[in-house]
Amino acid sequence: MEIIVLILKVLGFGFVAMIASTIIHEGGHVIAGLVQGWKFMVMVIGPVEIYRDEKDDKIKIGIEKNPALWGGLGGTIPRKKSENNIKAYAKILLAGPIASFVLGGICGIFLMMYQSLFMMLMTFIPLSMGFACLLPKARTGLLYTDGGRWLRIVKGGKTLEEEKALFDAAMLASFSPEEKYDEKGVATLIASEDKSFCYMGHYYAYLNAKKEDSAEEMKNRIAMMETLRKDVPQAIADMCVVEK
Repeated sequence: MEIIVLILKVLGFGFVAMIASTIIHEGGHVIAGLVQGWKFMVMVIGPVEIYRDEKDDKIKIGIEKNPALWGGLGGTIPRKKSENNIKAYAKILLAGPIASFVLGGICGIFLMMYQSLFMMLMTFIPLSMGFACLLPKARTGLLYTDGGRWLRIVKGGKTLEEEKALFDAAMLASFSPEEKYDEKGVATLIASEDKSFCYMGHYYAYLNAKKEDSAEEMKNRIAMMETLRKDVPQAIADMCVVEK
């Protein structure tokens, strides 16, 4: 019976600690974005989504339908186009892990004074989350971790161009949804050695062809995506919807 009680405590306290850690981590991203002058758009904690409704520009609460995002998401967007946005984005990426370390450090101090299972989990889980999100080669299910993307940006060169192409593509819907995706950025993604980046590059090229009503080019891009499909995470494939 004592073992069962212990297991239930670990599961219960662990769940609370995980939710609290995710809120702090994603909140770190959001706060850093707001400090940069960016606009709040979304925060996902488990299936709960807090988002800005594009129709009336009001903050609302709903259910996130994509399970791939239930691990947590905090999003802000710049209010205007700028070449410095990618540098600001790099700072925002690091803010999440830093917030996790701060929470883990504070709880660690309390753990030294008040030893308890809950405080131990509140120390271990955010610290683990912070370290995991800094692993440069790991992925979060979609793209690289916060630390991995930060490193790719500050490293410069090809990896910076790839991250910038992804960032600019993501911002297009907010700034100029009627425009085509930047052809240079699309070409950068297609030429990437990373299959997921290449897949998304072909998807953006497909969307450009769709805007031009070029059926043959759309067909070619879909074919290229199909050849890469086996090497791409399901979450990315689900995001890239095409007409067949």
